[in-house]
Amino acid sequence: MNNFDKYQRTAEGIKDSVLEENKLLTRQLAEARQSFELLKFVHSDKSINLEKLTDIIVGCTGCLYSMMFYNGEIISNLSKEDSIYDDVLEFKTLLLDKEELFVSDKLLPDYTVVVYPISMSQLISDSHFVNNIILIYTNKFVTDEVLVFVKSFMIVNDVLINIVLMREKMLSLIETDPLTGLLNRNSWNDNLEKLSVSDNSFSVIFIDIDNFKNINDSYGHQKGDQVLKLTSKWLKNIFRDEDMIFRLGGDEFAITCNVDSIYIDRIVLKLNSLTDEYTLLIRSFLGIDATISIGALITNSKITIDREKIYSRVDSLLYQSKQKGRNTITITSDL
Repeated sequence: MNNFDKYQRTAEGIKDSVLEENKLLTRQLAEARQSFELLKFVHSDKSINLEKLTDIIVGCTGCLYSMMFYNGEIISNLSKEDSIYDDVLEFKTLLLDKEELFVSDKLLPDYTVVVYPISMSQLISDSHFVNNIILIYTNKFVTDEVLVFVKSFMIVNDVLINIVLMREKMLSLIETDPLTGLLNRNSWNDNLEKLSVSDNSFSVIFIDIDNFKNINDSYGHQKGDQVLKLTSKWLKNIFRDEDMIFRLGGDEFAITCNVDSIYIDRIVLKLNSLTDEYTLLIRSFLGIDATISIGALITNSKITIDREKIYSRVDSLLYQSKQKGRNTITITSDL
């Protein structure tokens, strides 16, 4: 081989190497741009929660299933009825113990399990914690190139999870009453606005603890706080999960419920039993006598279309209960 041939072969080798590096660099830049756009999208869209983030993970990584372990709950696109779900849970302790990327095609027949540990910000890890994320692929899909991409994407996903959970924590601080854990007055105002423009029939209920100042004066503010906390737990237990419960301030509570023709009768029966139940509850658990007054409106936005009008009507009903001597309920239905 003469010098010219050697030079040509060397040049072609360098060219191929540069082209391959350029392809890699181009792909990495494309991935970086996509990651940046994804970060902007998740940051700006307040509706994205961990459930929606799971769908994003599946779409971006190409896995069949993703399982995220959040505060003891499992968030996944995998149905609990699927046999793989139980198969994965058999290895839960083993999989969640991983502190670095873990890949195995031995745990599940025909599937490769990829486990990626999540790094949580100290600002939220006290109350929000995501363990390792488990990705499940068919065996033939997983290559070294796929694993390299998954590892780089999951670094971005760390940031996405922390963005979502940080936003949830901030919203919780803004919208939640710190003493009772109920939604606060800011949330109440937003909810009332939505009800006033909805097409649904709904119920708005005001509950006020009678002579609450006397409880504080007679038993102390600590006992008063216990009454408020117990009242909050009681309200959560007796209303449906989809009903919204608020502490408006002091000893004032509010509940909003979507109602239909069937639930109207049920809620009227329920409300009429609350005053006796409440007195028994407080006496049994705290050893003191306490009563509540209730005002309840059942209506819809076609009749009561203004937020202020809704508030005024329910407040008037509560006032009527107070005028009747307290420890009673006043209900009005427009339906």
